[in-house]
Amino acid sequence: MHPVTLAAALAFMVVVSVCDLRARRIPNRLNLVGLVVGLALQIALGGWQGFFAGLSGFGVGFAILFVPFAAGMVGGGDVKFVAAAGAFLGWQTLLVGLGIGVVAGGVVGAYSLIRSGRFLSAMRGLAADMICIASGVRPTTLKSTEAVQTVPYGVLLAMGLAAGIAVTLIKEVP
Repeated sequence: MHPVTLAAALAFMVVVSVCDLRARRIPNRLNLVGLVVGLALQIALGGWQGFFAGLSGFGVGFAILFVPFAAGMVGGGDVKFVAAAGAFLGWQTLLVGLGIGVVAGGVVGAYSLIRSGRFLSAMRGLAADMICIASGVRPTTLKSTEAVQTVPYGVLLAMGLAAGIAVTLIKEVP
């Protein structure tokens, strides 16, 4: 990964994390700027190959989080953030980082639910929603006010993506 792209991606993730911590939302404008800058850097530094790397990262990031978004498990800002981050990182680094971020998010979310005494009811609701999704029915439990336990997931995703960058850089060292 080019050092300029690396620095810009990390700066984008820090700004997203601060916004998510402060307001519990990731603004569309910020995600749009991230997407444009990520693709522009990919084109400037890698030509057509860079453009397709950024575009594939965008597409994979969007596709992976779209179903959890539709089920009410993540917010739209998180989906757009991961897609924009994919424009910087390409699909391979994105997948590694997203895997780490999703696991971190699951652990923090479970801990938060356990502390609030709502873990079992949330798991029952999750099971009911997964049955709905599998049968083609729109789930309702995860978006109900009783079931929602919010965590600034963008921060955890950003941490996972940064870890994915570190893994990629370590693999590149001869």
